[in-house]
Amino acid sequence: MKKQVFMWCLLLLGSALASCSDDDGGNPGKSELEQQYFSIENAQYQSGQFPAATSTATLQGVTVNDRALSGGMNFITIVSDVRYNRFFIGVQGVEGYWEYVPDAPVNRAESDGGSNTYIIPVNYSTTYSSDITMLISGEDESGDITEPYETEITYVESQSGDLNINLTFSNAKDVDLHLIMPSGEHIYYGEPGGTVETADGHTVSYGLDHDSNAACDIDNLNNENIYIPAELIQAGTYTVIVDMYANCEPSIATSWSVVARYKGNEVNNELGSNPASGVYPVGAGEGDMTQVIRFTLDEGISVSAVNRQIKAGSFKPAPLSPQSLKKLEAAKLNDMWRKQSK
Repeated sequence: MKKQVFMWCLLLLGSALASCSDDDGGNPGKSELEQQYFSIENAQYQSGQFPAATSTATLQGVTVNDRALSGGMNFITIVSDVRYNRFFIGVQGVEGYWEYVPDAPVNRAESDGGSNTYIIPVNYSTTYSSDITMLISGEDESGDITEPYETEITYVESQSGDLNINLTFSNAKDVDLHLIMPSGEHIYYGEPGGTVETADGHTVSYGLDHDSNAACDIDNLNNENIYIPAELIQAGTYTVIVDMYANCEPSIATSWSVVARYKGNEVNNELGSNPASGVYPVGAGEGDMTQVIRFTLDEGISVSAVNRQIKAGSFKPAPLSPQSLKKLEAAKLNDMWRKQSK
């Protein structure tokens, strides 16, 4: 029952994420915590020092992805037999913190066994760029505040462009990010992009810069990122796909979230919400290729104009890792098997 409630909470979370802020950087009305590190959806920013503990209790059952990309997302999940009225989330050494009051039933659920599941969505700033110690405390129903739970978050460098698509997922599985460009080009682990030379002599790169946990060779990054620079932005419709390529540990569920940004702003989605989020349940199958975001950019140039401004023969594909090559070969074998079985 607890697993069912947990998955239900995650499925409902997508609607709560639809109103994330537009632009993280350079806004004088935002705190240092929000501009440089992260915000918490539906939380209230409080200035001053992180709340001091009023008891010796500690938060139990906390899981959080310990890797982060700029502009990406994360989930703090707390499963506890204690009921909490609110949570406090901050960064060690940084003034201010987020005060988050969970809403029922999306972020608070009680199972038959009496435990409660809290899910707190974290949105990293597009200017986030350093390792941090995240602090998490809870206030119980008697008003006592726990000792801060400390977790180290490692910043993982990623490429950025005018268009950025970020995927994060909650545990070590091979969940893949795909992008279909207006031209029909398919950016994914098998064709991750590369570099091209423009007509004016500039070399620019684009594509997928992380294939996390490829073929279940676990790196625990649990993030993927696709970037397109200004020179290669095509006017037209883009489609973002999430795929469970390999369910490396099928006994646990996996939550995921994708956010698409153009020039730092979340694009208007024509399919569902942006950010988009969901869950692969326990025992989830593989190869779902789920379309999660579709959007149209009126800015940019036509596909033919993009092709004209790239020097012929200048494309150099990004190298594939041994794990990505293994996945690509397996996909080709599966395609051959399907064709032969028809």
